[in-house]
Amino acid sequence: MRLLELTDTQTTLSRSYTMNNIKGLLAKCWKDVTLELEPGHHEFDEAITIRVTGSVEKMNDQYVAPTTSLPTILTLALFWQKCGVTRDHALNMLKEAVAEALTNGTDKDTEIAARVKDVEKAVEAIKRDLIAKLPKQKRAGRVVTKNLKIEVEPVLEESFAVAVA
Repeated sequence: MRLLELTDTQTTLSRSYTMNNIKGLLAKCWKDVTLELEPGHHEFDEAITIRVTGSVEKMNDQYVAPTTSLPTILTLALFWQKCGVTRDHALNMLKEAVAEALTNGTDKDTEIAARVKDVEKAVEAIKRDLIAKLPKQKRAGRVVTKNLKIEVEPVLEESFAVAVA
């Protein structure tokens, strides 16, 4: 078996690739961590050691309908114009719909049950007849980090001073 020696450039690129992946994994794992900072400017100068162990699973890329990239406000404005609805009337109806959706969206009591079913049918029709027919866009595959363990420890001042010297 022949061992392959890496050049300095290859080693640097490999280390850079690994570090970029580690940074991305840290960001993904900590995306929901709430910062406990008061409003204002905060200075940091901390040396830390991060140990990342375990495994991650990268899923295949997918092609999906571009629902999150649709320009909602522009789409609504064009829709109003094409329907011949006046701006003021459409805006008032939209305000009512937003208020109702925010207030009753999760409360499906008997008073609004029939209307909710009609709205659900409309949503399904939009998904089926409009969204599903939009050109698909590539979305990066999910990264599952449930088997990843991350430990963060402060670097002792004396060990940091030796490492820098």
